[in-house]
Amino acid sequence: MGTMDKKRRMDRRDFLKTVGVGAAGPGLIAPAAGLVTPAAGIGPALRPETRVANTLAQEIPSLCDLCFWRCGILAKVRDGAVVRVEGNPDHPRSQGRLCARGLSGWRQIEDPNRLKFPLLRVGKRGDGNWKRISWDRALDLWATKTQETIRKDGPGSIGLFSHGLSSRFINGFMHHLGNPNRTAPSFGQCRGPRDVGFGLTFGEGPGSPARHDMARSRMIVLLGSHIGENVQTAQVAELAEALSRGARLVVADPRLSVAASKAHRWMNIRPGTDTALVLAWIHVLLTEGTYDREYVARHTIGLTELLREAAPYTPEWAAQVTQIPAKDIVAEAREMARRRPAVMIHCGRFSTWYGNDTQRNRAMAILTALLGAWGRPGGYFLRSKISLGPRPCPAPHSAPDQSVATGRHAFTQHGVAAQELIEGSLGPKRRIRQWLLYAVNPVQSLPGFARTREAMRKVDFITMVDILPTEGALWADLILPEAGYLERYDDIYAVKDHPQPFVAIRQPVARPKGEAKGPYWIVQNLAHRLGHTDCFRQAHVTGYLDERLAPLGLTYAELARKGVHLLKEQRPYLTDGQDHGFRTPSRKIELFSATLQKKGYDPIPRFEPVDQPPVGWFRLVAGRSPYHSFARTQNNPRLLAKDNTNLLWLNDKVARAKGITDGVEVYVQNTDGYRTGPVKVFVTPAVRTDVIYTVHGFGGQSKALTQAYGKGISDNALTTRFRVDGPTGATGLRVNFVRLVTPDGAEIKGASKECKKQRSALQKPPPAEAPIPSHSPAPGKTPAPGKTPAPGKTPASPEKPPANGDNTFRVNLEDGC
Repeated sequence: MGTMDKKRRMDRRDFLKTVGVGAAGPGLIAPAAGLVTPAAGIGPALRPETRVANTLAQEIPSLCDLCFWRCGILAKVRDGAVVRVEGNPDHPRSQGRLCARGLSGWRQIEDPNRLKFPLLRVGKRGDGNWKRISWDRALDLWATKTQETIRKDGPGSIGLFSHGLSSRFINGFMHHLGNPNRTAPSFGQCRGPRDVGFGLTFGEGPGSPARHDMARSRMIVLLGSHIGENVQTAQVAELAEALSRGARLVVADPRLSVAASKAHRWMNIRPGTDTALVLAWIHVLLTEGTYDREYVARHTIGLTELLREAAPYTPEWAAQVTQIPAKDIVAEAREMARRRPAVMIHCGRFSTWYGNDTQRNRAMAILTALLGAWGRPGGYFLRSKISLGPRPCPAPHSAPDQSVATGRHAFTQHGVAAQELIEGSLGPKRRIRQWLLYAVNPVQSLPGFARTREAMRKVDFITMVDILPTEGALWADLILPEAGYLERYDDIYAVKDHPQPFVAIRQPVARPKGEAKGPYWIVQNLAHRLGHTDCFRQAHVTGYLDERLAPLGLTYAELARKGVHLLKEQRPYLTDGQDHGFRTPSRKIELFSATLQKKGYDPIPRFEPVDQPPVGWFRLVAGRSPYHSFARTQNNPRLLAKDNTNLLWLNDKVARAKGITDGVEVYVQNTDGYRTGPVKVFVTPAVRTDVIYTVHGFGGQSKALTQAYGKGISDNALTTRFRVDGPTGATGLRVNFVRLVTPDGAEIKGASKECKKQRSALQKPPPAEAPIPSHSPAPGKTPAPGKTPAPGKTPASPEKPPANGDNTFRVNLEDGC
């Protein structure tokens, strides 16, 4: 491994420290004893005092907001200031554990770059110049612009991009107005295909966080899921516990991730072929008759059709496609059969890869069903039921307004696909006239950034509600400062995706900085200015929280004391010998989906080949840092001290052929001519020769973020193309090819002898040219209408014409690699 490995490697000691596991086995990070009352005006009296640095401090429970796990926290507050954050041992999921992000998140309170006052743009959009205005003026302007837009073009002319728990209030209000044109990157650029693929099979998605019963698993299969690098502490602890009990870990990944380094078998899979591997496993279970026959007979429909469709996907065929030996494919299928039903086919979270993602997740769900692992210990446990009081807005008074949805994506959730909102904002007959960015930075989170910025130039008005001045803020006309997660109340967090259902609360542990406001207050003031006094009727958010908790016989003050409240335990598993009644049309697990078939999609997954990079080009793959939540934590100096840039992982054989050494700086250019850099190369055998890997979230371009600006490179700047997943409209992001270049754009080529040797190996016909089963689309052929749409190539950028707009690759094979 190269010298840069010292910076990136997470060794066993670090791995165990992260999850609170000692040398003797799994355990919890010891929680601080003795807790407090909050500072005056922040919340109700809570806990006794505790000592921090030999002085008394108050201790207030709340929820972390630096990832979707929302771990329980205890804020130590002295003289109204947060001095430390620890894990809340009463939280049933996190159990007192926190990652580096959770422990350091309180530093955001004092971030000197924070948005503290309402701001109005002065000058040209994109320049990032604003002036401070009052809240009354800001709210009046927002309400006036919103009212004018609705009166002229209807509520559907407002495009809402939102993220997180705090955005529930604005989403509820937009739904109340009858606005269907809302989108969430957490669906379209992350977990959408996963949720839909599992939902079509079992009648519900896997949950968020997913309902993995991993601590009880006897075998865990990870397909591109990077446990240990995403550092959701409870999940990592469960993996460590399972391994300590003798569970088998199998990882299919084109990179030796932290999890892969712990695996009993690492399958160095060819990118884009995961579905082929899963279909081969299904084939082995069916042909050898080792699936859970009793479970399948009682709970599923479609076995006959699945037997027919799976027949061509032999391990020998899959070996040619995936570049994984057939004997290894068979061996792991037999291990699954031997250890079922306690086998975790881990669904992961980020699932927007290649544009055929719903069907890949359907295949994973079907494999789970064949193993009898849904609703069984060691597999996936069942969802609980929790009944809360009404949300702050009643149902819409009329039918929804006109949507910009094209109708091609029948299973899109959370409104419409992001690219449909963007395209609906362009052209002379554009439907979208106004944008509302709520805790979202579309410049960094959506592919095809040039098209996004073009749309932001065209719309009439942009309002942004956020905590920090991200790249999205540079384009906003009006900026409203939201209180940070340690300074605000959010809606009740009702956790149904845990064996022990519970409710938890996010409450302020410190006063907001400047004039920042909580989300309830912000949306309430907009709603009432627009005359919708039937929304947000409670003057203060705590009154609303009491209404929400009333069906549980619980009050806000009671919940605030501990931060969490456990509810009556519900059976998390299927009852043996009894039918369950799944929430599918058939009330069964649907191996064959008539719902998909009616919409023109394959009712059973089929393998669809994806384009592979030509010689001299690499597939761009991005992942996570254990110290960052993408770009959200890039301005935190404590976390930057641990990880202040990203590296470019390059296979050591390729590096040798190109004469590149560890730590050398290069530039990266994609097929559309977009170039970024410099970035240091991490030379390693732990990544495939056809892949370049880096960490997502770096490369910030907002100069208003003084810590994050210019640190590393942005993979999103190179993600100018995407392929749309047919059922969901989600954007497959791993379809961009890049090469290494000098600052002036010249391709980096290697020494002649090494290049010839490497070129000879790389130019062999790719194994995926092996015959595809007859019922699958031929390589490169566009599927029939209603199947997977054509590649979602973004239109040519008005800022810079693509170098190869026809998607051809002009690579000189004579002079170098």
